[in-house]
Amino acid sequence: MELWFVLGFLAVAGISVIIYFCLMVFFPEWVGITGKIALRAEQSHREGESEDPGNTPIKG
Repeated sequence: MELWFVLGFLAVAGISVIIYFCLMVFFPEWVGITGKIALRAEQSHREGESEDPGNTPIKG
């Protein structure tokens, strides 16, 4: 009776890993990986950014 439980757990875990791997490859944004779309969005925000590396003291 324990054997079917262990085999069922391993089967569900294996299928879950395969599904997650497929999502990582084809839809990386869905699983929290920065994909091409997110990288393009980040680059578009950086275009207006100053070239200051952050060593300037805060004025105020």
